[in-house]
Amino acid sequence: MMLRTLLASIGLAALAACSPAPENPPAEPVAAEPAPAVQTDEKASLLAMMQGTWQSLEDPMNVFTISGDQMSSVYNDEPIGDETITVVADCTAMTPEAEGMSFTLKGDADDAPRCFDIIDAGADRLDYSYSARGNTLAHKRMTP
Repeated sequence: MMLRTLLASIGLAALAACSPAPENPPAEPVAAEPAPAVQTDEKASLLAMMQGTWQSLEDPMNVFTISGDQMSSVYNDEPIGDETITVVADCTAMTPEAEGMSFTLKGDADDAPRCFDIIDAGADRLDYSYSARGNTLAHKRMTP
């Protein structure tokens, strides 16, 4: 009797091994994709963060206001001029990129834009480096 049970078990195992796979096999577990990184205020938009009036820490008479993509500069309450700001990926390629951490300035009379790399961009501080010279320009926020 035991031999008969053993042979029956072997026969069933052989049949199960030779039978075709089910049409809808259970899905293998897949690792969950990580959630997208939450954007911080600093990375949300450089141009949005730059909006407002800024004063140079080196020369308090040097003030500029950024509204939209326009920068209006004044020195000792005398208008200097307006320039267009474009946020770019970096100062090498100067490819426009909304989430970049560099920007260009170009006035109507300028032949080419000047590019600046952000060093510190916070609620009350804006420091950037002029890529052609490497000098750092530091500013404090006067108005939002």
